Amino acid sequence: MKIKLVLSVVCCLFLVVTSSAYAVTKEKLSNRIDRSHYFLKEIMEIPETSIPSTLLKSCQGIIIMRQYKAGFIFGAKGGAGIALKRDIKTRKWSAPSFVASGEASFGLQIGGQAVDSIILIMNKYGVESLLLTKFKLGVGAALAVGPVGRDTEAKIGTNTVFLVYSKAMGLYGGLTFEGGFISQDDGANKEFYGRKISAKEIFQNEDNVPDEAKELIRTLEKYCNF
Repeated sequence: MKIKLVLSVVCCLFLVVTSSAYAVTKEKLSNRIDRSHYFLKEIMEIPETSIPSTLLKSCQGIIIMRQYKAGFIFGAKGGAGIALKRDIKTRKWSAPSFVASGEASFGLQIGGQAVDSIILIMNKYGVESLLLTKFKLGVGAALAVGPVGRDTEAKIGTNTVFLVYSKAMGLYGGLTFEGGFISQDDGANKEFYGRKISAKEIFQNEDNVPDEAKELIRTLEKYCNF
């Protein structure tokens, strides 16, 4: 009980600190889209480590985010990113919805780290999860590390909902058990779109994508057609 209480306090304090440090403005949110675009291009430029085009073609959505992890014995993680949905009929990408993440952990750990991740959403269940206020993203059959290699004949399990591709920066050492969540960043969406707007409404917006996201979508379409 005491361990759970300490973990909760650590996680809450960490998220409070990161949320104040990253107070949203439209300029910062535009930069978040640009950073996501840069990371996508970075990971796709190396054929041996890129996401297989067959998976990009078949995915129904994508999350691109940066998370920050810190801890000494007890740990916490917070982060922010964007999510886009892909229509299974038109194959068009939606406008981006802003998302946030949070996590607490306990184990042998020390240090700090920034982790950039791309999460492919492989089926309808994953897309529906994005519409929830908050959903769990934990280790298991539904979440797997994605295969790499542009020309790889990628095969995934029928129960796989999310495929994760990550790149770590900084230093982090430890053996930890972690559970995390991703939530819709309603404040960021309101700031960026100028009004209160739901993720569902954003994901339906395929023909009126904001200028800030058009280059990212062009890059997604490019790699989907490799």
